[in-house]
Amino acid sequence: IPTQALNIDCTVFFEMYHVSRQSFLYLKSFYIGELAPEDLTKLRNGAENIEASEGFLQSLRSYTTEWRVQIRETQGDKVHKSL
Repeated sequence: IPTQALNIDCTVFFEMYHVSRQSFLYLKSFYIGELAPEDLTKLRNGAENIEASEGFLQSLRSYTTEWRVQIRETQGDKVHKSL
């Protein structure tokens, strides 16, 4: 992982380098789950404060809604996160 991509929301990189429909479908192969809401606050937004466009985020949601895990509630200390 390039240093510039550590500890940030890398959605903007995905938008810049992988904009085809096939890329969205290929993304499913690498999906391992969602970050807990409290962990999201620990990430910086985008690369150098550049964020993904709203249009891209809508496309991403439309291609991934069927198979993404939905976080419903916090499980306390018994949460296991796989890397």
